[in-house]
Amino acid sequence: MSRNAPHRHHYVPQMVQRNFANKSGGLFFWRRGMPVGQVRVSKPSNLFVEDHLYTLVDENGVRDHSIEFWFGRLERLVAPFIQEFLTKVRAGVTPIMHRTHLDLWHTYVYHAQKRTVAWHQRFLTPEDLLIVVKEIATEQQWHEHLQRWEKDPKDALREMNNARIASQITPMPDEMLEEFRSMGLAIYVAPAKTSFILGDDMRGDALLSARWVQFMPIAPDIAVGYCDAPGVHMEPLTAMDVRRMNEAMTKQSYLIAGRSEAQIASLSRTPYSPPDILEGWLGHRRLSAQ
Repeated sequence: MSRNAPHRHHYVPQMVQRNFANKSGGLFFWRRGMPVGQVRVSKPSNLFVEDHLYTLVDENGVRDHSIEFWFGRLERLVAPFIQEFLTKVRAGVTPIMHRTHLDLWHTYVYHAQKRTVAWHQRFLTPEDLLIVVKEIATEQQWHEHLQRWEKDPKDALREMNNARIASQITPMPDEMLEEFRSMGLAIYVAPAKTSFILGDDMRGDALLSARWVQFMPIAPDIAVGYCDAPGVHMEPLTAMDVRRMNEAMTKQSYLIAGRSEAQIASLSRTPYSPPDILEGWLGHRRLSAQ
């Protein structure tokens, strides 16, 4: 790999972060560990980023950055689509979504969620990773892995991390794509003087008017989610709706960022309740196996 290969990997794409930037090109942010209410400002290049988050390492210590390049190609495909989408929605026009564009969006959403899980999985212990390997391995594979672990724990851990990272670009299963296709798109529009924020997890779940909604902010004024009704639906929100959605994002996030300094300062008071990545993964796998 070239010396110029990227080693700082964004788990929230910069193309999305730029939509939230203020007039100076920065975002106001707060992260756990900073004093509550103390907000700083930084550029998208410095936010939601980790060194070598998607880097594979071979037995000789050589680093492979191909997965980050793969994400870059996906983002370049999606970026113009998102900008055209925003332009239409802001003009009050419900976008007409062709199947090709919808499939591209489904693919982006699928991998965006996997990138978030990858970031949280950094906090899994070696013992947690062993549980994952045992869950997915055949009896023979598990036996071979235990032998490798007893012989060279460091190299076995490297292989486990490589497998976890490589799974980020595993294609979406056909049955999942069909499930996406069976649903409609909900476009959530924030009212004036309110705005969405970004968090570690690009997607949030919030209770609005006695119903749960899943949403992914793509700009301060617009978030996108799925709904049961086919087609594309514009859903104007109240200021309280946006607040609840932002609180839901903050609750599950270590880092939050947005356009409003006062808003980020206020949300910093939200308690932290991060997702249980290991239990969530195991639960999803068991459900899929039924």
